[in-house]
Amino acid sequence: MKRFGKIILIIMFLAIIFIIPVITKLEKNLEISQFENRRLAEVPVFTMDSLQNGEYFSKWETYLSDHIYGRNNWIKGFTYINMTILGKSNINNIVFGKDGFLLPYFAYDEKYEIINSEENLSKMAKQLKELQNKLDQTGGKVYFVGVPSQASYHRTDYPTHLQNKSQLMNKTEKLMFGKLDQLGVPYINMNDVFHRTQGVEYYYKTDHHYNFEGAYATYYEIIKTIQQKDNYKINAPFEKTDLDIVTLSNPFGGSRNRQVYYMFPTKEQIKIAYPKNKILYEKFNNGKPDNRLYYLSKNESALINYSVYMGGDWAETVIRTNNNKLPNLLIFGDSFSNAIEPLIYTHFNETRILDLRYYNKMSLYEYVDEYNPDIVLMVRDDLNYGSLEGNGDFKGVNSKK
Repeated sequence: MKRFGKIILIIMFLAIIFIIPVITKLEKNLEISQFENRRLAEVPVFTMDSLQNGEYFSKWETYLSDHIYGRNNWIKGFTYINMTILGKSNINNIVFGKDGFLLPYFAYDEKYEIINSEENLSKMAKQLKELQNKLDQTGGKVYFVGVPSQASYHRTDYPTHLQNKSQLMNKTEKLMFGKLDQLGVPYINMNDVFHRTQGVEYYYKTDHHYNFEGAYATYYEIIKTIQQKDNYKINAPFEKTDLDIVTLSNPFGGSRNRQVYYMFPTKEQIKIAYPKNKILYEKFNNGKPDNRLYYLSKNESALINYSVYMGGDWAETVIRTNNNKLPNLLIFGDSFSNAIEPLIYTHFNETRILDLRYYNKMSLYEYVDEYNPDIVLMVRDDLNYGSLEGNGDFKGVNSKK
């Protein structure tokens, strides 16, 4: 009887080893992991070279690991155990900070030290100066809008035993704005602006972006600064009493919470705003008409995220109010610009928005020559001030590929 039981156990073990990989291969595979925000491995292609050097079987191991049947449920269960039973403070590279803030885990590597090295920050400042020199020829103006990342603004909410990159963030801010001062490049430091007001929370607890308060304060500071320092006759920034502010009833799926499979309890919600006095406009995404400023779900119980603002990142968006008495604006930068765009366009004749991570028809310099904007805004978070890739690539190293 014992021998029979052992045989059954061996058969079950072999079935698991051989059947699960077969099911994995037969199941329709996903290309991208929503929770991990990365591209999953593809089926390995056989070649004699890959067989001989061992790469072929190594790639099969990676493929099966990425697509194993029920993978999300396995990881979700593992995450739950770590959260509730083991009580770990770092799960899936998410740190459980004070007051319910989910923060990124900073590994002991040099990633951000390299990105925000003094050399890179100097190159970025010089690029902005070159861009300003180009705009000077037509009477235009450039502004660098620096936004603290959620991790930077809430660096004191890290557990004491984990590093929070505080020294690097302080150094980055001092170097970046110091170099812009030396070169005479106008800038807006939102870290200073946020710290002027006590008792206002500018960031989501479960997402890496700022919330409506942070986006509104950034929009307000930009328009106020342009009004005060330039000769362009634009309307004053909207006060909150000028806006219809709506809190969406949908549950909010923050990017940090996604990494722990939305198992962190939260009551956060997204706010959006419309001017009470409506302003007519026409809008295009990648050349196609699309007048939505907020991408809302018809299902009020559906999970929504930061991409409610402008539908997320697009290579190129153009919004026209067709009021040629107003100046033209160009915004480029990462997703922190998305949440200010539904309000800022109202102050301009034409607003062009580029994300150079995806736009590859021409370089930023060529784009400025083509469309001749009056004001150019670069909006970036402080973890990436010195990044010379994507939106830091002004000369179009990645364009025309």
